[in-house]
Amino acid sequence: MEDKFAKYLSWGFYAIMGIGSLLGIVFFASGSFDTMMQFSYVLIILTAIVSFIAPVYNFIQHPKNTKNFLLVLALVGVIALISYLFAGNSYSALELETLKMSASESVWISFGIVFTTIVIILTAITVLFASLYKLFK
Repeated sequence: MEDKFAKYLSWGFYAIMGIGSLLGIVFFASGSFDTMMQFSYVLIILTAIVSFIAPVYNFIQHPKNTKNFLLVLALVGVIALISYLFAGNSYSALELETLKMSASESVWISFGIVFTTIVIILTAITVLFASLYKLFK
């Protein structure tokens, strides 16, 4: 059963990638930005649904991994908190008016950038450490 679900999940991700590629070709062929944005929203929602279902299913199948799941969830929460504390609005009121955004939107955008940067750095460190560990093992 577990292998069957993994197979379906894999095919689901392949379908999402294929649809995304097809939409990219349609966008560059037609130049319709609005249609592309609507399909992009659909793809993001589909990807979020599939990405949420897979860990929940795995969590149900292997309840022994609850401790690891909660540890990872806490780590993501700590990274999010640190990112939010470092986020800020560096634009003046005139610049915000020109960009047609509020100060809170600027803070959330800054939060997203800081969060992504921290995750990328941690991922690079993890990959580097794993590679070096395997090299000297």
